[in-house]
Amino acid sequence: MLVPVLYEAMYSRIVEVVMIKKMVVMCVVVFLLCLPVADACVGKVLRIGAVNSADGQLLSEMLAIMINERTGSTVNVTLYKSTTELYDAVKAQEVDILIENTASAMHILNKPANANLNKAYETVKASYENEKGLIWLKPFGVLNGNGGEGRSYTAPVLKVETVTNFPALPRVIDKLANILNDEVYAKMVSSVNSGEKPKSVVRDLLKSKKLI
Repeated sequence: MLVPVLYEAMYSRIVEVVMIKKMVVMCVVVFLLCLPVADACVGKVLRIGAVNSADGQLLSEMLAIMINERTGSTVNVTLYKSTTELYDAVKAQEVDILIENTASAMHILNKPANANLNKAYETVKASYENEKGLIWLKPFGVLNGNGGEGRSYTAPVLKVETVTNFPALPRVIDKLANILNDEVYAKMVSSVNSGEKPKSVVRDLLKSKKLI
């Protein structure tokens, strides 16, 4: 009777080992699934373009720091003298991402201003993608536009090719959605006007929001 008992003990031990291995594998799988998907475009260079204004300087720096910190990508920022110059650079394939607001975009599209900010956003979002091959992401927030354009959504806008080549990028940038309001932005501008560098101001904001 000893042999069957030994076989039974061995069989139980084998089953136990197999179950332990299965549990280990399952734990590893769960752990890997819980890890954030790599937001990496490591080794790539992204080019941000914006009009040389308070909005352009602060928001382009915010975007550049966020992308660099989250993906490791090199990000170059170029500030342009005018909207026309910025869009010429986009057409010349010199810009991958630009900063735009809905009031300015409606003017560029030769569409009448729309006081309903959500409708204005949907209009420019659809028109830019269909007519210009540019994708509007979620707005940074509602801000007063440059040049007396009134309140509007200000948002990052990516070329279709940029979205295609960097599929994880929109998810990274969308973490900045609704990060700004008039109070927060006014403090940022005040800090810059007091002599603080835009990069420092933006980095402090991103750290306070635990985004970097």
